[in-house]
Amino acid sequence: MAKLDLSLAEVARLVDGEIVGDPSFHCHDLASLDAAGKADLSFIKSSKLEKRARASAAGALMVPRRIDGLAAHQVVVAEPFAAFVRLLEKIAEEQRPVPEGVSAGAFVDPSARLQPDVAIGPGAVIEREVEIGGGTVIHAGAYVGARSRIGELCVLHPGVVVREDVTLGARVVVQPGAVLGADGYGYLQVDGRHHKVPQVGEVVVGDDVEIGALTTIDRATVDRTVIGRGTKIGDLVHLAHNCTVGEDVLLFPTVAISGSCRIGDRVIFAGRSGCSDNLEFGDDAVIGGTAVAWKDVPAGAQMWGNPAREKTRELRIQTALAKLPEMQKKLRALERAD
Repeated sequence: MAKLDLSLAEVARLVDGEIVGDPSFHCHDLASLDAAGKADLSFIKSSKLEKRARASAAGALMVPRRIDGLAAHQVVVAEPFAAFVRLLEKIAEEQRPVPEGVSAGAFVDPSARLQPDVAIGPGAVIEREVEIGGGTVIHAGAYVGARSRIGELCVLHPGVVVREDVTLGARVVVQPGAVLGADGYGYLQVDGRHHKVPQVGEVVVGDDVEIGALTTIDRATVDRTVIGRGTKIGDLVHLAHNCTVGEDVLLFPTVAISGSCRIGDRVIFAGRSGCSDNLEFGDDAVIGGTAVAWKDVPAGAQMWGNPAREKTRELRIQTALAKLPEMQKKLRALERAD
């Protein structure tokens, strides 16, 4: 549960909702439907969940339409889940500590340029010639390498590493432990031994991108690894060097993208999926969970399995595989009949 501490009237004002019940009812916590108690506020996404709403012990509910005979107080709002998210944002703003100014325990190179209202926590390191936009927050223990540029209103959580020559747009959020700009995996075999290929390129991240905890995004060999505006990257994702990722892409947790891939806009890689290197993915393509692409994927295609195949074909293959034991029995019976 999450501390809310608002009256129903205050909730309705925040989410632009209509109250059915007592406006003075005090919502102590924001909770899931099953866990909510008589002092808590919860929600249902749609009217299909009305039965669960009646069974819930929540003292108040955000609902898409009025439910007659419901014991709980109600806030009627067009999009209850969006209203729930708005309340979560308010709670996060109040609960998560934000450093004020530059901590005495931080190191900021004298050549770094900080715009107004930048906050830097203890133990953070800002190297030479770094530029940081106004309102950006860099939490304790984060590292920003030489010549990197961080846009306005960004948040770098504790333990983030931004190596040299990395550019972040505005409102980028990087979760704890992520590493941006590590060397790409490049080796040249000479006389049976592996020689490192220096990685001296950049990483460029667009506006409104979020990067999950412990995710790694490698720098390019000589050019740029690019993440487009609005893309959301989950935890434990690996994006190899020289990749170009479009706008509003979703990379779910534990996705692995090999080097030099080109990913169009609004592409989705579901959990634990991935691809080999030098592939191209058209706009709006979907790579299903655990699927692995070994060849280019056209725009709008839905791919499942390993190797990834068009979804309907893969489903037919899986259906046929499930029938193999019975088919084997029939084949053996035919062999014995001969």
